[in-house]
Amino acid sequence: MHSTLILLALILVLTVLLYLLSSRNKTVKLLCSPLAVGIAAGLMLTVCIILGLAGKPSESQEFLSRIGLRSFKDSPWFISCTMLFIIVLGMFIMERRKQNPKSALPHLFTGIWILVLSFLMSNLSIQQYIWTGWTGAPKDQATSQSGRNQAKKLPFTIEVSRYRADCHPPVIYIVDSRTGKVLPLEAPASLPIDPEQYAAYAAGKAQAQQKQIQEWNVKVTEYLPHAWIYHSDNQYTAKASLEEGNAPAAKVELKSSASGETRTTWLSCGSALQIPCFLRIDSTRIIGMEDPVPFHQIAYLNLCKSPKGSGSPKTDSLWHGHPSRMDGYDIYLKDVKTAEAGFWNPDVQLELVRDPWKTGIYVGLAYILLALAGMLIQRLFCHREQEDGKES
Repeated sequence: MHSTLILLALILVLTVLLYLLSSRNKTVKLLCSPLAVGIAAGLMLTVCIILGLAGKPSESQEFLSRIGLRSFKDSPWFISCTMLFIIVLGMFIMERRKQNPKSALPHLFTGIWILVLSFLMSNLSIQQYIWTGWTGAPKDQATSQSGRNQAKKLPFTIEVSRYRADCHPPVIYIVDSRTGKVLPLEAPASLPIDPEQYAAYAAGKAQAQQKQIQEWNVKVTEYLPHAWIYHSDNQYTAKASLEEGNAPAAKVELKSSASGETRTTWLSCGSALQIPCFLRIDSTRIIGMEDPVPFHQIAYLNLCKSPKGSGSPKTDSLWHGHPSRMDGYDIYLKDVKTAEAGFWNPDVQLELVRDPWKTGIYVGLAYILLALAGMLIQRLFCHREQEDGKES
């Protein structure tokens, strides 16, 4: 933060000194022209486009790092071109205000100046950390995303009190056991289970859900969204259960259109505490169930400023695109790792962002909108005055 304030002071001093010098030097005076603003803006946008296309270089792209195209934050080209644009635009604004104090156009450029300056300062001072933890385990430690993985002690404690994942209904498919690809290869087919149709079927108000996949007609005769699988006498059975590690299960009836053979089995995707169950159709094909795919994930947080999580915590809920805020940090739900733990107690990953210049960006945008509104109002009134003058 201190380095960005020094840079801000340097930009302001350079802008004022160069503008004062422009009244005595014709060469420096050119920096106040619209052409200079256009050239500086073009250079800045060109560097932004190059950095955007280059992306984050991998270890094999050391050349991009050497010439300063690693990232926006570390690129001397982006910083220098943006500083040049800010200085030139600042001189242009002061010159315009001097020539025409009543014009609304300098206000528009002032908003752009505030926006770009705040964006540069934000890019240099933003802090990003990753917090990872399990439910019921409060932590005040995070890891920096700067590439050095430095530990950061937070001024507050974060605890994931509860986690909920709304998943799409499970999908049944036939795969090639050698390649794992869904069959048929030319047009992969699957049977997404419809809970509403199954409920109607269980109540005797609808037919069972079924679909033809290759030569097999797959029919869902029973469905348990939360189940525990048991294996005995080479057969699978499932019972409804809300125990940790439960998984969806479906009882299916398969009938071959080629041979008329009928098979019945339970299918389940399994979880970290129970293995999946599937049916081997022949030596190259198996029928199974896909893992649940979440479409909406919510993490419920307890945020506490007191040491060791004591005191009255602030409770909040997070989902993608809906962050929380604590002590200047924006807290986002970044990722949820469920491969090892399952959805009942996942490894939740939060992203903490601290941007002290975010307010400046909002101020710049608001200033631009107000300037545009002022220009529109000024144009309307001036147009009316000119019409009234012509009529009189």
